[in-house]
Amino acid sequence: MDISKRYRIELNKISNHLADLERGHTYELTKTSGTPSCATLAQHLKEDIVALLNLIQNDKQVYPKKMLCVLPM
Repeated sequence: MDISKRYRIELNKISNHLADLERGHTYELTKTSGTPSCATLAQHLKEDIVALLNLIQNDKQVYPKKMLCVLPM
């Protein structure tokens, strides 16, 4: 299985954090309650990358392979 498909959930989380940064969707710019700060997004990125690398290194997935067939893309 293609690694990008196998870990698409984890990669999507990272992509969403990056998209927030690209769009300027941060508290520092919007001053909107509930919007993450740049520091929070950076921390989420660090945690998500470490978690993804751990999954890859240990050849694991968050969801069993059977469930991936029914998850929406």
